[in-house]
Amino acid sequence: MEKIEVRELAPSEYKEWDLLVEKAQPGTLFHTSQWLEICRDVLFRDLRIYGCFRNDELVGGCPLFVKNLKGILKIGSSTCNMTDYCGPLIKESAISKKSKRVQETHEILNPLREFLCRQGFDSIHLVFSPGLEDIRPFTWNGWNSKVHYTHYLNLKENVDNNISRKIRRELKSAADAGLKTRIKNSSETYYDLLSMVYEKQNMEPPVPRGFFDRIFNLIQEKYIGYMFVSETPDGETVAAHLNIYGKRCTVTWSSALNPSFSRMGANTLLYYNEFIDLQSRNFEYMNVMAGNVPRFADFIMGFSPEVVPYYSVTLDSKRCSILKTLYKSTHVGTG
Repeated sequence: MEKIEVRELAPSEYKEWDLLVEKAQPGTLFHTSQWLEICRDVLFRDLRIYGCFRNDELVGGCPLFVKNLKGILKIGSSTCNMTDYCGPLIKESAISKKSKRVQETHEILNPLREFLCRQGFDSIHLVFSPGLEDIRPFTWNGWNSKVHYTHYLNLKENVDNNISRKIRRELKSAADAGLKTRIKNSSETYYDLLSMVYEKQNMEPPVPRGFFDRIFNLIQEKYIGYMFVSETPDGETVAAHLNIYGKRCTVTWSSALNPSFSRMGANTLLYYNEFIDLQSRNFEYMNVMAGNVPRFADFIMGFSPEVVPYYSVTLDSKRCSILKTLYKSTHVGTG
């Protein structure tokens, strides 16, 4: 195989990056330059997209948000607030033999890893999308790894055969309350609901309203998703899901529920009706990003999903490791 060259992409090359995202199986909306630039602009992050080239062809790469922590540590991460995974990508291989495909994957990821290690980061954190499972080029070279989980709801199955008794009771509660569902694309409505969720926990939302304004504009401009809501008979929106279209699926990216209506089955009704709607549109599965928080995971298990792992890798410098240890030792019992 020819040598892989790794370098930072210029903004003029972002269209080429987006074409790679479209072709790569783990590629998601979170990888696109439009999404990354919204995160950069609204969250004030330094964005870099690194590309892997073979004979001047872009065959892989990885976005990275860079920040200097208190002027001491240089930190690189492929994720940021409201972007759960956005790690390395590899161009879809035409090779059918599994051993050759593994070899090709490693021949791209190894130079990428080596390049990142030469950039002077004190800490690098990469979260791979579900579907890119071979992280050995990193773990074999001293990077720490962690497993995360999401849930897939199979849209080829009959939802009524898979839901639990608890889900059935909540659907009855929603029907008794007269709740209805529909598409309603309003960033203001969604942010108001999300703010209620965080206010109940005495916390601020993880991103400002302007973030959702731009994401909604992107979704509607590109026709790549929608907001599905539960409403009372009076027309009050009490729950909402933001759904993004993937290659064969939809991603339930973010959800919010008015705490005052938590016992009415509004969220359950949303999932159930989404399932029916998406099934009719020939999507294969729903990626429900709720696998890493116990209470959310317990709820979605009532729909009998497939539990799907995805992975992250981290490399810390000695200085960063020492500072992390000191921080933990001085904050014991304060979490």
